[in-house]
Amino acid sequence: MTTPSFETILATLEAAPPQDQSNGYDTARLIQLDDALSDVEVQDEEILAPAGEIVVRRYLPISKPARAGLVWAHGGAWVGGSIEMPESHWVGLALASRGVAVFSVDYHLSLRGVTFPIPSDDLLAAYDWALAERPVLGLEGIAMHLGGASAGGNLAAGVAKRLARRGSAPTSLVLAYPAIHAELPAPSAELAEALARVDMPDMIAGLLAFTIGHFAGEAGVHDEIAFPGNGAVPAGHPPTIVLNAEADPLRASGELYANQLREADVQVEVEYLPGSQHGFLNEPESEFGRAGMSRMADWLLR
Repeated sequence: MTTPSFETILATLEAAPPQDQSNGYDTARLIQLDDALSDVEVQDEEILAPAGEIVVRRYLPISKPARAGLVWAHGGAWVGGSIEMPESHWVGLALASRGVAVFSVDYHLSLRGVTFPIPSDDLLAAYDWALAERPVLGLEGIAMHLGGASAGGNLAAGVAKRLARRGSAPTSLVLAYPAIHAELPAPSAELAEALARVDMPDMIAGLLAFTIGHFAGEAGVHDEIAFPGNGAVPAGHPPTIVLNAEADPLRASGELYANQLREADVQVEVEYLPGSQHGFLNEPESEFGRAGMSRMADWLLR
């Protein structure tokens, strides 16, 4: 069978009507799996970003005070994903049930002419909006964090750089299996062995290379915000946790970025979940998804 070109895949995505991206894990199903998630108030808000309106989905704990806040960006290789996917909706519900106010951002995908910096601008606008909303929501004084998974981790790391440069960095940065570098670093021998054990498809690297160039647009892959592994780490960069999957080509990027941050004297914790693969936060019933969620909550509520 012939593998379709990435241009064909992109054209298919652009032509497709809106899809249900919940993977069968709508709110009712998630609450059925964990009744604690019913103790969360969920509200969609439309906010104005530079390229137009976007939706920010707000998750607030009901019966307990929020002890931290998190602005969160889902993954999807910049061309897919939504706030309905478990990597966004389950993350919001699960963290809010533990006492974290979550603001999940439905940023513009890189489809139909959208490229960097539009998704980055969306996330920055959402972060600023969430900060301004704290008094309105009774969240005065809580620490505000920023984070994302995969392509969303890329966006979060870039916005963290932007915020640090303007002197208003978040309390911390939370990155789950992020895509930080335009060119994936060579895997370590240990990572290469882990990838071989799971028989990673060859097309993954090609797909990533295509979407990287497509997302970067006219700014190019050497831009320091589009791919935060480029350039210097700014002064005031927030403490960061990098939570990788064991058998994941992107793990090399997450580990290299952790080293770059350490060399700039940023407090960093980097680890991987043994046995896991890319996207474990999109798996509410897996041991890796639950372990990753607990690790994130521990960091945010520390």
